Amino acid sequence: MKLNTSNIEELAQLAQQAAQLAADYIQTQVRKTHEIQHKTGVSSLATQVVTAIDVESQRIILDHLAPSIKSYKLGILTEESIDDGSRFEKNYFWCIDPLDGTWPFTQQKPGYAVSIALVSRLGDPIIGVVTDPYHQVSYLAMEGRGVLKNNQAYEKAKSKPSGVLHCYFDESFLASASYPSTRDQLHLISERLDCTDLEIHSGYGAVMNALSLLDTDTGCYFKFPKTNRGGGCSWDYAATRLIYEELALWASTAQGEHIPLNNSDTPYLNEHGVIYATTKELHQELISLEAQRKQPH
Repeated sequence: MKLNTSNIEELAQLAQQAAQLAADYIQTQVRKTHEIQHKTGVSSLATQVVTAIDVESQRIILDHLAPSIKSYKLGILTEESIDDGSRFEKNYFWCIDPLDGTWPFTQQKPGYAVSIALVSRLGDPIIGVVTDPYHQVSYLAMEGRGVLKNNQAYEKAKSKPSGVLHCYFDESFLASASYPSTRDQLHLISERLDCTDLEIHSGYGAVMNALSLLDTDTGCYFKFPKTNRGGGCSWDYAATRLIYEELALWASTAQGEHIPLNNSDTPYLNEHGVIYATTKELHQELISLEAQRKQPH
């Protein structure tokens, strides 16, 4: 079944409602103490951490989306459930992260969000919804129709250059062996971009790392490819990829290709990496940095 404009608008509204219901629930739980469990088989702390709040948020979302799944014959890919393969059988699937940034949530800090996207079987996002419970901000993107922020038309403001290169990272990367050399390279990149300062930010989940760049004139969030399982999954990037595309910003793999959202083998993107950037020049610098990193020393 091919979705028409009316179908997409209906599904976008449902996704917004589901994300808001989940966000409202999450925010009632943020001041409480939660038992933290750890997933196995992944390399980073951010990927391992899960709580009962993640699971309940997912239930709330799926309950709200259930009629659409039946009516439109949609597949599902969601973080806290086993991949049932329906994303390969249906023309479209819901791609859901019920609580991205579980770690900052458990620390009662900003950086967590609900992310819901509708993705085609080819791996392209059609609808992208993100709700930030902490700041009570929501984003909605529909393919070819721009972005709404809190239900108002949104475009990234063109601000006067601040002279600062803002870089967002997962906390685990700051403790990695490759971070010092990467930071040195970023200083060189900042000089080439006529930035006088480099600011490193960490502690957010992947979704809010990407969206926080919208408040910067020159900013990036990236994860270079690695062999270990992790590096984020389709549900971490599906909604923000569409938001960036609709804002004519740069979201890609570390090689500059579209972020694949329906890989046949695994939803993990560790072999691809990701780059989000607010300028074309910065995006190209990071692609070049990855190419240099892969060269034998």
